[in-house]
Amino acid sequence: MRHLGGPTDRAISPVVGVALLLAIIIALGVVVSGLVLGLADSDPASPESRLTLQGSGCPVDLVHQQGDSLDGDRLRFQGTEDPTPLQGQQFGAGDTVAVRPTADEVTVVWQEPDDGSSYTLERLDPGDSGAVCGGVLYAGDGGALTSIETGDDTLETLPIPGSVDALGPATTDLLGDGDTDVPYVNASDAVRVAAPDGSATTLATSDDITGTIEGSKTRLATGRWSGSDPSVFFVNENHDTVYRVAEGGTPTAVATPGNNAQAVVGIADVDGDADDELVFADGSQQLRALNPGGSVDSLADGQLGSNNGIGAGALADFDGDGVHRAVGVDGSKQLKLVGAGTAAGGESTTVLTGGVARKSPATVADVDDDGTPEVVFVSNDSEKLKYVDDVGGANTVMLLTDANGDPIQRSEGTGVV
Repeated sequence: MRHLGGPTDRAISPVVGVALLLAIIIALGVVVSGLVLGLADSDPASPESRLTLQGSGCPVDLVHQQGDSLDGDRLRFQGTEDPTPLQGQQFGAGDTVAVRPTADEVTVVWQEPDDGSSYTLERLDPGDSGAVCGGVLYAGDGGALTSIETGDDTLETLPIPGSVDALGPATTDLLGDGDTDVPYVNASDAVRVAAPDGSATTLATSDDITGTIEGSKTRLATGRWSGSDPSVFFVNENHDTVYRVAEGGTPTAVATPGNNAQAVVGIADVDGDADDELVFADGSQQLRALNPGGSVDSLADGQLGSNNGIGAGALADFDGDGVHRAVGVDGSKQLKLVGAGTAAGGESTTVLTGGVARKSPATVADVDDDGTPEVVFVSNDSEKLKYVDDVGGANTVMLLTDANGDPIQRSEGTGVV
């Protein structure tokens, strides 16, 4: 008697066994991957927030509409005058902060604390809230403080008491009133802050520090460092200490660099490590960067020049990658962008012009309303203010004029901020 089904059943058995084995392997894979994914999900979730720009003038308000509270130390802004306006703060629903857009798009970047990775949290169009901020420049003029509104090229002398010997940039709300304030050193060697209406507040006098506050051939900086309140950063006449002071506080020694310090440039990431450095010019006018851990690095090709002023200018990020370079004028009166160097994770130094600039602080602002920033400097041409257009491209030098088309002349001692 033949068993018609016998051989076929035996042939199927190995196939069924293999299928069961594959099923078990797949099931185990799902379990293991679930465990792994479960461990990955145990990390803090990336924030989800809705941010908007509001206002019709400059600065405009960045508003946290809804979502997760944000750690300001992990946020970097691209396309604004200050890349870290929320440093040291928590930014939650209903909170606002003033920012000055300098480009056609403001990008808010979130940086992960562990692996240094980053992603774009929000892209905002300043056109939805108002025009891109052309910027207000400030410069010394025979001891007076003048503002230059780049949007309409109007000049105004601020009615501050006393004279101006040294300046810092108006990029930070130092008094907590919603305005960006101008720090300066007066003839009495006091650090003061001028509001847009010309009223002035004293933050520190030379009685508050060891030695005297430097007011000659120097530059001030503003911002937050190592969790500080919004502060003014300055040096003493001995050039052995960098200080900071906030409204209502007393000066605090930030660093005593081995090579001394003559001017403070600013605070930003210059070496691409996602941490901000405090950039300063040392006693021999070499640009250096103070790291959060206390070590100091030299910026490649960062030798500046000094005469009646010092060629230490603003920090700027022209390519929008979050890494900044310092605007500087060297001993040959060349205007350049000074970086930490590619070997250190930063960007290389680029010479923008030949010997056309005074050895004086220069700055960055959109002065021709094209939506991109230019480098503004005091020129060799009778201290007339000029600017470099198409930075990194044609590097065309142009004359900055007032509303009447006349040149603007300002002091090389204080430069332009």
